[in-house]
Amino acid sequence: MSYRVRKLPLTTTRDAHSRAHTLARLSRRRGKLPKSAYTNFQVMARRLGRHPFKLDPAIEEAQLAWLKRINRTRRYNDAMRTLTRGEGFAVVVPVLKGVAAPRLDEVLRLLAGLELARQLRNRRVGKVITLIWPCLDIGEWDETGMSAIMQRNGELDDIGFRGGDLSRYLQMLRGSLPGTGFSSLLMDQLSRDADEDPDVFKARLLLRWFDDEAVTYLSPTTTGNFESNLRHWFRRIPMVACVGTGSPTGGLPPGEPVPFPGVSATIIEGKVEGWLTKFGLQPEAVLAGEARPDTASRRHLPEDTPAVVNAAKESVLGAMLRLEMGLEDLGFKPESEVKKALTSTDIGFDKLRQRAAAESAREVDVNGKQLGKLFQYMLPDGRPQQEVMSLLHYLDFYGPDFLEGLRDVLQFDDVRHQAVYLAEEEA
Repeated sequence: MSYRVRKLPLTTTRDAHSRAHTLARLSRRRGKLPKSAYTNFQVMARRLGRHPFKLDPAIEEAQLAWLKRINRTRRYNDAMRTLTRGEGFAVVVPVLKGVAAPRLDEVLRLLAGLELARQLRNRRVGKVITLIWPCLDIGEWDETGMSAIMQRNGELDDIGFRGGDLSRYLQMLRGSLPGTGFSSLLMDQLSRDADEDPDVFKARLLLRWFDDEAVTYLSPTTTGNFESNLRHWFRRIPMVACVGTGSPTGGLPPGEPVPFPGVSATIIEGKVEGWLTKFGLQPEAVLAGEARPDTASRRHLPEDTPAVVNAAKESVLGAMLRLEMGLEDLGFKPESEVKKALTSTDIGFDKLRQRAAAESAREVDVNGKQLGKLFQYMLPDGRPQQEVMSLLHYLDFYGPDFLEGLRDVLQFDDVRHQAVYLAEEEA
């Protein structure tokens, strides 16, 4: 099944004092990065190529020992040596440390990093390695660390393992997954890769699901914040780009790799698309906070249902009285018949008004519940979906083909927020 993507007139913004993102309307029409933006990566690569990189043997050995804990496949070690000996360039993909379950924003950054590395290799920059790096701390810049799945009733379950009793976590996860045709396969993969160290656990999962020839993993940071650690490693490994930290159009930053915005997206499942259609809502209106559930639930209903029924009753009764007057002009006086008809109509409309009011209230209640789920799916916990939802949620519902479908439709050179529709388009 092929997914669909629609680029929305939104962009991801970040508060100056917070890593938390919000979605806002684009102030300009152009969304694609100019081709000239890639020139900055090439310039940075030439600059790094003139600098002799040679990592301290003890530090290199520590990095290789970390890799052995994750995966003993030789190509990951070879990719690391390419970087530590200055024989290639790294596209850095920061991920959250201390939380095992990969989150959607981490997946989007990794997909963008893989695509950027491919683009740079095509531009003959040299050997380009995608370097996954656990360096973002929980609590740093409002990072919650949440990595959640959503139950069918719309409730969120945080499944981000942060260390502790591993068997208890797996048992909890087995009970939390909604239970689909892919749940047993997913649990088997998780059980095989499980480790009490959440960073090792996540690394094994990411290398399983992103089995690329030119990928390797840097060990987690232990002290300092993201920016200081990035500058520290920039002096030791030839880092040409860092995904998710800004735009490359601003030139070459001093003392750190060229930023690349990555990709921002919201996954729209079939039922969510159906609710958007039912209520006449555009995804950008929901994501930008312009639509409200309480107003949308009554959008297609009369403001005052009893008043509408009463107006119809008065119209019908008036027509019947005019009919009686017309018949009297002809010399026919059906007083008993008209009185009986008026009484029957009056009673019928009273029952209709009560039924309509009850149905209207029921529809508002149903609409309210559906809209509540719609907003919860698109803005879980009031935050952009990618900063809350775990990759495990989508692998459980859509299986291993989910990542391939996502990779096929996303536009990695576009700064606009993208809506990815998972259901097939109706004819």
